[in-house]
Amino acid sequence: MIQFRQVTVNYGYVPGALKDINLQMHDGDFTLILGPTGSGKSTLLRLIYMDILPSSGVVTVDKWSSFRISPRQINRLRRNIGVVFQDFKLIDNMSVFDNVALPLVIEGYRRKYIRKLVHVLLDEVNLLQSKDQRASTLSLGEKQRVAIARAMAKNPFVVIADEPTGNLDREASKNVLSLLERINRNGTSVIMATHDYELIKETPYKRIYMENGEVLPGDRTINIPNKRINILANKE
Repeated sequence: MIQFRQVTVNYGYVPGALKDINLQMHDGDFTLILGPTGSGKSTLLRLIYMDILPSSGVVTVDKWSSFRISPRQINRLRRNIGVVFQDFKLIDNMSVFDNVALPLVIEGYRRKYIRKLVHVLLDEVNLLQSKDQRASTLSLGEKQRVAIARAMAKNPFVVIADEPTGNLDREASKNVLSLLERINRNGTSVIMATHDYELIKETPYKRIYMENGEVLPGDRTINIPNKRINILANKE
């Protein structure tokens, strides 16, 4: 379980600061974090894998607490979390295989195990045939699928996806969402931040709406381009 208790992050007047966030996210859930650019979505996600720590309040992720976590414990926490970024963060001059294998190599897994697991992961994202290609030669949608395979390499209990479809066309976006849904059905929690409302509007998942660094209550609405979403109507 992931819990935020009265969490505030101060960036001065910079967009992305958070104000008194109280949330719970449960094991096995697919959770959508929705809101416009600068609403605090990425900041909230960074708190989960403790890339930053709160200015006040406490974030609890499984057995780890931001209140007393050490740098060594942060590294252990991150071994159990898969992170997927909008800009992929692949190493372009490395092969698809080597990009997915990299976190396993760093952790010192045996070569035979790495080879077997990476083949399984690439098959899952339908890119086994591209394992020897350089990452720089892939389409944007393929790069994101490689990034998802890499995020799953250490069998995380949660995958965090920060605007994973932000640079993709509609078809590639649907493929990425479908892949994250399959990961969730297999038992891994997924937390996805997005402002692609059309992509997720028919999905049944828990929604957390953010605006100006705050989580909006169920009787509020959120401004998005050309229309407004009634949060109450979407509340489970």
